[in-house]
Amino acid sequence: MDSIIKKDSGNTGKTLAVFCGVHGNEKAGVFAVEKILKNIELTRGAVYFVFANPEAVKKNVRFVDKNLNRCFFDDQSGETYEEKRAIELMSLLDECDALLDIHASNNKETTPFAITDNGAEVVSNMDFTIVATGFNKIEPGGTDGYMKRKNTIGICLECGYSGESEKNTDLAYNSILQFLQYYNCIESIIPMGRVAQKALHVDDVQKVTSEEFELTQTFADFQTIEAGTVIAEDESRKYVADKERVILFGSQGKPIGAEAYILGNWVS
Repeated sequence: MDSIIKKDSGNTGKTLAVFCGVHGNEKAGVFAVEKILKNIELTRGAVYFVFANPEAVKKNVRFVDKNLNRCFFDDQSGETYEEKRAIELMSLLDECDALLDIHASNNKETTPFAITDNGAEVVSNMDFTIVATGFNKIEPGGTDGYMKRKNTIGICLECGYSGESEKNTDLAYNSILQFLQYYNCIESIIPMGRVAQKALHVDDVQKVTSEEFELTQTFADFQTIEAGTVIAEDESRKYVADKERVILFGSQGKPIGAEAYILGNWVS
């Protein structure tokens, strides 16, 4: 199968992109897009369905050379496989009014959630109880951040634990349908989401500093961390919460330079 499939209704409407497999071991979106391609007909507009990192998907690894979701910069030089792929995908995204990018968390103790700085209205029609903002500032180079810089809508969905991809495929599939329905690209197939949603704003990220860096425990996504809690240690210091925080992506065993954890707070 081609890694980029464009479906065009032949009628006027929005041009959208649906990405899956930006990280090759996050398969719920891959399974959902494969299913969508067999089951829908567009009535308006056009949609790019993109298997974003096909080599990583084939190898069932997060990435080949570099995290693709940190490569979406206007001045990207294109030295590694993922950087070259990002250049290709940015050209595609420049044609689009909105992006839905489907991911999964590598933390077993997670809750599905959406990430967007400018797509809250769209996400309010999906079945996610948590909407996170602020990722574009602390983790630049993502697909949604690229769309925001272009004044178009960018949404990333974290559809549960990556090790339970088949279980989470329905959530990813339904979210794609709701996205396409919101933009009137397809006839209504399922109800739009109407769940109560909480907002989380993230503002701090800690990277893995050395081989000796270690979390003091595996933290569940959205776990509350009390002020004074030692979150991690390395050979030179302890990493302590200076106030009550909410933690994300705090799982063990990540390579040097990777995000060890992200901190934020609920927005009232």
